[in-house]
Amino acid sequence: MSQLDKPKRAFLDSNVLAQIIAGSKKGRDVVRILRAGELELVTCSKCVYELYSLAKGTTKAQDPNKNHPLKKLISDEINSIAQRLFKKSPDIDALGNSYYWYNQCEQWQGLDYFESMESSIETLVVDADRGKARELLEKQKLFVIWKEKMVSVFSEIDALIENEGIRVCHYFQVFSSDWYKKYGFFYEQILAKDSLLPNEDFEIVLSALFLEAKVFVTEDDRGLIWRGGLSFGLDFPNITFCCPERLEEAISRDFELRYYRKEK
Repeated sequence: MSQLDKPKRAFLDSNVLAQIIAGSKKGRDVVRILRAGELELVTCSKCVYELYSLAKGTTKAQDPNKNHPLKKLISDEINSIAQRLFKKSPDIDALGNSYYWYNQCEQWQGLDYFESMESSIETLVVDADRGKARELLEKQKLFVIWKEKMVSVFSEIDALIENEGIRVCHYFQVFSSDWYKKYGFFYEQILAKDSLLPNEDFEIVLSALFLEAKVFVTEDDRGLIWRGGLSFGLDFPNITFCCPERLEEAISRDFELRYYRKEK
């Protein structure tokens, strides 16, 4: 396949992917513009995992008081449970309960766990502590409901990505490839030593390079677009970092610049 025959690809960062999955106007515009420009939509598994974290509420930069784009995938009932567990009863995290429960709670189902615990509270817990024990058990029941919904949300995210025709590149495809042995490892070293790209973005940029993406679409105006775009060497693979707002311009100019920042 010649260079002219290769499909043009647009790599979607997690913040743009979230807008597309949420069906926001910005997300719909990105898809429309990229498809009009005959670009294949791609992303990587790390970006998908970051959407899972966004849904769970464990994204580091997430403002808990701000509606995130995936909130519509979570029902009011489940949001209410999350509020009751993590805001009105923050004590469940005092001893790391929620961290332990998150991994273990699915084992409580189908084993008569709650019935057994209710019986144990009545027979084994002293009168003075029964109220607290019952309260904790009720929180565990709510936690199971919340976790079940989170798992279904992850499946819904996967289905929406597939329905949009977005190709997901996985870690093993990059790091076990001949490309990585021949080029990728050295690009990784350059990213680490000779660029100002944020460390947490190495894998996603490497995935974009592996996929030979023409453009990396992201909302990260200062980190990826500004620092990354400017600090890449001239002999580095030709990839453009672009904000959603300037995609049409970048496509019309055939991605002639390293970066297209939001216009101030």
